[in-house]
Amino acid sequence: MSDILQERRPMGAPAASAHRPTAEPDTELLSPATQIVGDKDAYLGNAPSDIGRRIADDQLELFVVCHPAEAMLQQFTQLAPDFIAIHDVGTTSSARLLAAVAAASSRKLQKLVIRRQGYGVALATLQFVELPLQPGRNLRVYTTQIDGDTQTRQQLAQVLLAHSRLAVVMIGDLPPHALGSSLQPLRDAIAAGPWPNRQMLMVPLAQAGTLPARATALAGNSGVVVRTTPQVGRPADAWSFISGAWNRLNSNTAEPPAPRAAQPASSASRPLEANNFAPPPMAPAYAPTQPLELSPMPSTGAHSAPPQSASSAAMWAEYVKRCATIKGTVECCVFDIDLQRSLAHSGTQRMADRLAAKGAMLHASMTDSANVLGLGSANPDAAITLDKHYLLLRPMPGRPRVALHMVIDRSHGNIGLARAQLHQIDQALLADAH
Repeated sequence: MSDILQERRPMGAPAASAHRPTAEPDTELLSPATQIVGDKDAYLGNAPSDIGRRIADDQLELFVVCHPAEAMLQQFTQLAPDFIAIHDVGTTSSARLLAAVAAASSRKLQKLVIRRQGYGVALATLQFVELPLQPGRNLRVYTTQIDGDTQTRQQLAQVLLAHSRLAVVMIGDLPPHALGSSLQPLRDAIAAGPWPNRQMLMVPLAQAGTLPARATALAGNSGVVVRTTPQVGRPADAWSFISGAWNRLNSNTAEPPAPRAAQPASSASRPLEANNFAPPPMAPAYAPTQPLELSPMPSTGAHSAPPQSASSAAMWAEYVKRCATIKGTVECCVFDIDLQRSLAHSGTQRMADRLAAKGAMLHASMTDSANVLGLGSANPDAAITLDKHYLLLRPMPGRPRVALHMVIDRSHGNIGLARAQLHQIDQALLADAH
């Protein structure tokens, strides 16, 4: 196919006239210069995995006939991209963080300009940086500091956070009452839905003693896992936790990574300490020659969980089979705490995901309470008495991020006997593992 000539001139610029003097070139018509585009999809903006049409090495355009937020929602629904969105509450740090990350990774800070179709008027401008994951694949990191009117900024920020793979909220120095009111719009948006995102990271830039409780309330019953980091004072520290959370989220193994020096932390769903993550991929000094390297993207869909190995799946299946023999057992589920994903289940099939999600919430609440009371960060082992049932929540031996959530009928089971039998099953599990 012959190359396609694309001529671009500013909106409203007059066409060339036969009577125009030719002694001097018309700079208005020559800037920007005619571009030669050899790819029809690039000319028409039909690249299958990109949002917007690239017009420069640091700028893309997206022409829309609807509201910018609705247009971005359509793009995310169609392309299902994995990306990180960084949002500010009581601060304006996300744009500076993005600029620092771009400089550290020797990447350009880029813009996506959303324009009105037929008029060319800029409705909103989004900033992002693209980080290399593996050959031919990039990860976009957006800031929700958007150039546009107030309503457009708010709606676009909500769409970015709701459809990101990892949503990051930077928390500024706010008094408790202001923190609650500032987080309220976000809590309302999560509750109203749809909110496909299931991973949110709260990064306080100042002391925020009430943040863990606010984070728990933020998630509500949505199933969103909300974690808080220790207080950070500079972009390097913030990016260490963000990149660490991404690496863990996309890890191909459920085993915990190599430990690092521990730091005090509090969390709305689990303590997010530095020793939970592999070493951060960014040099603290932000050396421009130090490339950023994130773990490879999973080969499956946008929100899929890493697959279990055949041996692990068989082990957990055998474990819940043994648990089901305990007298009075109604339901039992072994689940991944971080992903809220059932690894094995016995009982009514529709209860598997519910037990995993609610088990993770119980684990988060008890861990947070222990942190606030200064009781340490050991994994909770709890027995809860209800009117007609017992709930058991306990960590798996040797698997700190895997737990058992079990429902026992009080009229048929004995909680003490059940715990003793579970201890025996645990010992058998350890023996089989070795």
